[in-house]
Amino acid sequence: MNYYSDIHFKKVEELFQHNLNDDFACFALWKSARPFHDKIRELLHNSFSIVLETEIEWSEEYFKNNALRLYESPIYIDAVAEENKSGHYKKIGDNRFIIIIVKDKHPKYTYAKSVSGKIEMSNLNIVNAKFQMRSWIQAESGEKYAVHSTNNIFEFFFQVPLLLGTNRFNRILNGEKLDESNIKKDLEGAGGWESYTQMFDILNHTSNYLIQRGFESLPNSNPEMDIDFLTDHFQRLASALGLRQRRNKPYKGNLRVGNDEISIDIRYVGDKYYNTAWAKDMLDRKKYREGLFIPREDDYFFSLLYHAKVQKPNVKNKYVPILNQIASSLEFDWYKTSMLSNDEEIGKLIKGYFSAHSYVYEKPIDSGVYNNKKVSLFLPTLNHSMQKKVKYGRLKKIARKILPERVIKMIKKKLKK
Repeated sequence: MNYYSDIHFKKVEELFQHNLNDDFACFALWKSARPFHDKIRELLHNSFSIVLETEIEWSEEYFKNNALRLYESPIYIDAVAEENKSGHYKKIGDNRFIIIIVKDKHPKYTYAKSVSGKIEMSNLNIVNAKFQMRSWIQAESGEKYAVHSTNNIFEFFFQVPLLLGTNRFNRILNGEKLDESNIKKDLEGAGGWESYTQMFDILNHTSNYLIQRGFESLPNSNPEMDIDFLTDHFQRLASALGLRQRRNKPYKGNLRVGNDEISIDIRYVGDKYYNTAWAKDMLDRKKYREGLFIPREDDYFFSLLYHAKVQKPNVKNKYVPILNQIASSLEFDWYKTSMLSNDEEIGKLIKGYFSAHSYVYEKPIDSGVYNNKKVSLFLPTLNHSMQKKVKYGRLKKIARKILPERVIKMIKKKLKK
């Protein structure tokens, strides 16, 4: 199974190459591009292998939200109808449009700048084809963005499972050419999800994520009625979910799964909920379990301990047996349940873990995250580490000025022993 987080790039000679056998892209012909359909098909046929050409039809009910999700724009809980139309809605122009999916056997990947200003890894073959199509259409009709495309394999993995569903998507990856002239469906999860299994199937294909905690009953049930995610791209994950996002905190929101309305927290690399390096390490080390991604066992232990003691005023009872079970499984003979009531002991324990991995405590972007200062005061911080380096540097300069050279050499020899 090919999932989003399985994709990796490496440098090959002058360009870059991902680890999949083939490269794919999806072109969408919006309303103003329809008169150029034959000319566009001919260009793509001559440049690539076409694996699907079909008309997508969205419902009027979810048209606006589909457009926002496809372009990775927030769906705000409190947005008025006119605001949720956005420029994307107007650009698409109609709830019926053509998509053409192509396979590129010889992609040319490097960093390219998009019209939105992003500089990201892109297949130049696809980007150049899109710009050529747009130039034709703009010259004749004045429309600038009548053709949309996925610029790289990550965008393809995000958009196409949402557009087609994971069954068609995987058939394409496995080399099939699909013959369907019309597909009448909204984006996956439009209006909510039938089940957690359906939701996580889409997330596995479209996002790099893990569930931080409380995943023991998933995907069968969710008694807590909330999910805490960690990701490296919070808006991509929010759009894949179809999350109704808070305007002031877009990394939080609500969505429907089955008959339940659940709350979602999305923590992401760089938001300082966890140290940035630690968050990235946890995502890199995550493991797959029963249809979803969770932390590796050691990461689960230390992140849960950190959450329970640093980010909460009191340890929740439900965390105690989980910490005990993991400590026993990993033979942490230095861990005792009694430590949880001793702030200094736990603070020094977490400090030891942080110091061994060069992690530091950072103040989260989300001001609502609690800081138990009785514990966090023991943790290394970036400022403390920098101050130590600066102080050491100043001492070296002073020593060079006042001590004879032979004494400095003698000290260096002692320090090396």
